[in-house]
Amino acid sequence: MKLVLSTTALGAAFVLAAAASVGAQGTTGSSGHMGHMIAVTNPNAPLIIPMKALNGSTENGSATLLNTAKGVVVTIRIKNAKGPQPAHIHKGSCAKVDPKPEEALHNVVNGVSVTTVPGMTIAKLLATLHAINVHKSLTDIPTYVSCGDIAK
Repeated sequence: MKLVLSTTALGAAFVLAAAASVGAQGTTGSSGHMGHMIAVTNPNAPLIIPMKALNGSTENGSATLLNTAKGVVVTIRIKNAKGPQPAHIHKGSCAKVDPKPEEALHNVVNGVSVTTVPGMTIAKLLATLHAINVHKSLTDIPTYVSCGDIAK
């Protein structure tokens, strides 16, 4: 009886080891990446970026990025916006932003801006550090009033 139980236990161990080995290969065939089988990223899912007030403003909100056939659509919604305000995608992060805009977005008017950036995808923006900045006004571009890091 002990031999039967030992053989059964040994067989079960081999099955579990084989299953773990196959699972660890993931979808790319490389070992150690079991997460590929569990988490699937949807490239069509929107990415929501919190926009945080800067420089004493109360202009908080969010930016939503959505991949489309025409490019990424960036929708900014800001509370307490103060009139037409320029908005851009910059390289870097809110903590250390490149002052030169990478992509111009439509001005925030009545708290909203919607822009399609042709040829851009969420994946391209996530590949390196990027941030969305809203500027104080058309005449005060150097002052940022809201910023959000483009990150998951």
